[in-house]
Amino acid sequence: MHPASPVPLAIPKRASLLPSGGRVCRGATWEAPVLQYLPGSQYIAHPSRLFYGWWIVGAGMVLNALIGALVMHAYGAYVAVFKEEFGWSSTMLALGYSTIQGTNGVVGPGQGYLTDRFGPRAIIRVGLVVLAVGLVLFSQISQLGHLFPALFVVAVGMSLGGFLSVMVAIVHWFERYRATAISFITGGFALGGVLTFLVVLSIDTFGWERTALGSAVVVLAFGLPASQLVRTRPEDYGYRPDGAPAPE
Repeated sequence: MHPASPVPLAIPKRASLLPSGGRVCRGATWEAPVLQYLPGSQYIAHPSRLFYGWWIVGAGMVLNALIGALVMHAYGAYVAVFKEEFGWSSTMLALGYSTIQGTNGVVGPGQGYLTDRFGPRAIIRVGLVVLAVGLVLFSQISQLGHLFPALFVVAVGMSLGGFLSVMVAIVHWFERYRATAISFITGGFALGGVLTFLVVLSIDTFGWERTALGSAVVVLAFGLPASQLVRTRPEDYGYRPDGAPAPE
C-alpha cells in the first residue's frame, strides 16, 4: 500500500532525480529535490531550484556587464583623459575604438571553430585572461603607438570571453524561451553602462593607470567564477532544453 504523504528518499551526493520516472542523474544539481508522491506510480522528484539554463543566462549577464562597464562604455572616459594628458586627437582615439569593433569581426570565424572544439566555458576562461592581460597593457601606454596593440589584445579577450561564446551555450539550453534568454544577456551591456560611473569615479580618484589595472583584477575576480556556471549542452547534465520533461 502506498503511503499517503511524501516519504524522504536517499539521494547520492552530487546527484539528482529527474521528472522521468525517478532516474538518477549525476551532476545535475547540488540541491535535494522536492519529492511528490503520485498514487499508482513511482516517486517523482521535482527539482526545487530554478532551471539551470537561467544560471547560464545570469553568468552571461555578468560577463557582458563587465565588458560593458570596464571597456565599451568606459572608453570615452579614458579618451577624455588621453586628450588632456597626451594631446592625442579625437580622430586617432576614435580609430582606437574602431580597432575594438574590427577585431571582433576578424576573430569571429576562428572563435566559432574553437568554441565547437573545446566548448564555450574553456573559451570564455581564455578570453577573460586575455582581456585582463590587455587591460594591464592598456594601463602602461605612454605613446599613441602603444594604444592600438593594447586595444587589439583587449578586443580579442572581449570577443572570446563575452557574448558570442555565451550564445553557443544558450542556443543549446533554450528553444521556446531562447529570445527571452538572449534579451537578458544583452541587457548585461546596458547594466554595464549603468555601472560605468564607478570607472569614471575611479579615474578621478586613483588615476587612469590604476583604474585600468584594477579593471583587470575585477575581470578575473568576477568573470572567472561566472564562467564556471556555463555548460554546453543540457543533455550532458540530465536536463532538456527549457527544462522540459524527458519524453516517455
